Amino acid sequence: MNSPVYQNFYNWLAETGMEKIDVPFTRTGSDEGSNNPWELNWPEIERAYASGIKIHMICSPHNPLGRIYTKEELLRFIGLAKKYDVIIISDEIHAPLTYKDSVFIPTLALGPDAEKVCITVTAASKGWNIAGLKCAIIITQNEEMKEKMSLLPFALHYRASLPGAYASAIAFKEGGIWLDTVIENLNQNRFLIRDLLASTLPSVSYHIPQNGYLAWLDLTALNLGEDPAATLIERGKVAFNSGHFYAPQTSQYVRFNFATSPEIITEAIHRIRKAL
Repeated sequence: MNSPVYQNFYNWLAETGMEKIDVPFTRTGSDEGSNNPWELNWPEIERAYASGIKIHMICSPHNPLGRIYTKEELLRFIGLAKKYDVIIISDEIHAPLTYKDSVFIPTLALGPDAEKVCITVTAASKGWNIAGLKCAIIITQNEEMKEKMSLLPFALHYRASLPGAYASAIAFKEGGIWLDTVIENLNQNRFLIRDLLASTLPSVSYHIPQNGYLAWLDLTALNLGEDPAATLIERGKVAFNSGHFYAPQTSQYVRFNFATSPEIITEAIHRIRKAL
């Protein structure tokens, strides 16, 4: 895995009893401009593959970085997986919420080699806000991978609900107009955060996400203690996800869910300012 990453990646590894090998993203450059400042450490990734790992879990698009993997990066993962006999599990649950100025590439769309080494997990839950209905999807495009999936406990299927299955099918088939409206609202919100931070909290580092409704804010310069999220909820009565959930080295970050109204976003930023 590559931290910082969605906190349940850690929980899933613990649940299965698997050993965690983490090759963290490296932050390079600033948050200015269009290039995402978080880069993959390719020498360490290949070293991990060569060490005998069995699975590489990737979050694509990335939560919490809001980063979309390029075609070149995905092909590089696939090449390493083929070379070292590794399975890539690609969590693509945020893919429907990709902005129009970015391009999301499904891992399994990259040809026969991808089909041999990749499994995709996804859902309609993020794009259409139906997480409570509990339905996820596992996708394979290779007979050998399908055989591996058949080894999963049969009880796994009971974690999905019938209403969730119906809602997911309808969302994917008929929910395009609704999704377009949501993406446009989120698009306005991601730039609103940029403008509010520039005018009220210019020392907060924020890279505009390429996907989704999560802003990854670096609050290091605000000197809010070991856990800025805890400080902000105590002083400012504004709640964010603490960065340490996603990696020990990102404890000065907070994850800001901006799938809300411009008024609430504005109030949240102002409460950070008042808490200083």
